[in-house]
Amino acid sequence: MSESANSGDAKAGIRLNRFLAMAGIGSRRVCDELIQKGMVQVNGVIQVEPATRVVEGRDQVEFQGRPVNLVHETHYYIFNKPRGVITTTSDPFGRPIVVDFLPGDARIYPVGRLDFDTTGALLLTNDGDVAYRLTHPKFQIPKVYQVLVRGNPPEATLRRVEAGIEIEAGFVARGEINGFWYRGGNTEVRLTLREGKKREVKRIFRTLGHPVVRLHRESFAALTVTGLKPGEWRELTPEEVRELKELVHGH
Repeated sequence: MSESANSGDAKAGIRLNRFLAMAGIGSRRVCDELIQKGMVQVNGVIQVEPATRVVEGRDQVEFQGRPVNLVHETHYYIFNKPRGVITTTSDPFGRPIVVDFLPGDARIYPVGRLDFDTTGALLLTNDGDVAYRLTHPKFQIPKVYQVLVRGNPPEATLRRVEAGIEIEAGFVARGEINGFWYRGGNTEVRLTLREGKKREVKRIFRTLGHPVVRLHRESFAALTVTGLKPGEWRELTPEEVRELKELVHGH
């Protein structure tokens, strides 16, 4: 193992998990998991500690036996995810995956996840730092959902979401109810969340006794899918990228 990969100088190089994220391997959380599973080598030696520091151009980093290099050109896409598409970069069962819809000239990955049957705004990028900040709960990035739930819950029931609902031991989900409308035997709710717990929206309404019938994410970090049909995407404008970076670095 090289001295640079194991240096005691905290200022030397960058953390291995961030290096992989900046190389477009995945979000920093995903990269943590890959490192801990022994899938990453530095100078020919398996590294299982995400905080290991590496220096570009001096340390040889490999993922699954292939060299990894930093990405110096970043891409940002907003995608209107259709139903029946997996939010991942590969699927062993051959089901449609989100990256199938995007240009194949750059390694990109989804920022966070939407369930198989959930539609709407999904950001994809190879900017690992931005992806990390957009998905970490401490940064409180807003996500707006259109939720159709079974039954007609009274307003007092829906407002419980704003006070907080325990959806699992030790975790209280909170959101903002931006409006609701009764649609026959169902109710349409507009909900803003600022954390990213797995299947959080569905678990909230299941806890309230009104399971989700249909779920659509209207916007993510103020980016909407307006004008995009299901399965369509567009690259963010330079202004949108600037605003996105200001949002995540302003916390």
